[in-house]
Amino acid sequence: MPLKSKIAICEDHPIYANGMKDFLKKHFEIVLVVDNGTDALAYLAKHKTDILLLDLNMEEMNGIEVVEKLKSTNNKVKVVIVSMYNDKMLIDKCKKLGVAAYCSKQVVNSELLAILQNLNGNSFVVDSSLKEKIRGNNSTKKKEAFEKKYLLTKREKELISYFAEGLSNKEIASKLFVSSFTIDTHKKNIFRKLNINTTVELVKFYYENF
Repeated sequence: MPLKSKIAICEDHPIYANGMKDFLKKHFEIVLVVDNGTDALAYLAKHKTDILLLDLNMEEMNGIEVVEKLKSTNNKVKVVIVSMYNDKMLIDKCKKLGVAAYCSKQVVNSELLAILQNLNGNSFVVDSSLKEKIRGNNSTKKKEAFEKKYLLTKREKELISYFAEGLSNKEIASKLFVSSFTIDTHKKNIFRKLNINTTVELVKFYYENF
């Protein structure tokens, strides 16, 4: 009997995480379920794992940061993003980072299973619900994003680029010789101007507009 592939799940919504675990444990060996990127990275650094199912929108460390850290350590785990975000720019960013697949949280179990069972090291896969959505961008949304961009100050645009690189408030403060409190205040103002609530949304805005 062939060995089951080992899967780690990094998802901060417990109901969704447990739902994936309950479904996938019939087909894979579930070796880890955590709600943050720090714990996932710590485990993956010590244990050979075949697939990481990864959410993007997590408070402590977002999914993009997790993928970048895995890439920097040359970890060979295949990353499959499962996210509520279906923006083309964000999906393209994940593809460039070497992610194996990108799925919407609305993906049906049977399709998710098929994707996980047929991952190819050299190809990038999206689920069927995303294929149409990523072919084009909505012009109204682009216009709104363009207008929002020019409400930003020069310093705020600079900070957005640093956040998109995955730098923390403390790291940016050190680079700019200001306090972490100042950076946090700027970040809150940026969120207010762009009408967003998370760093993942900010990264998405950056890759759409900068």
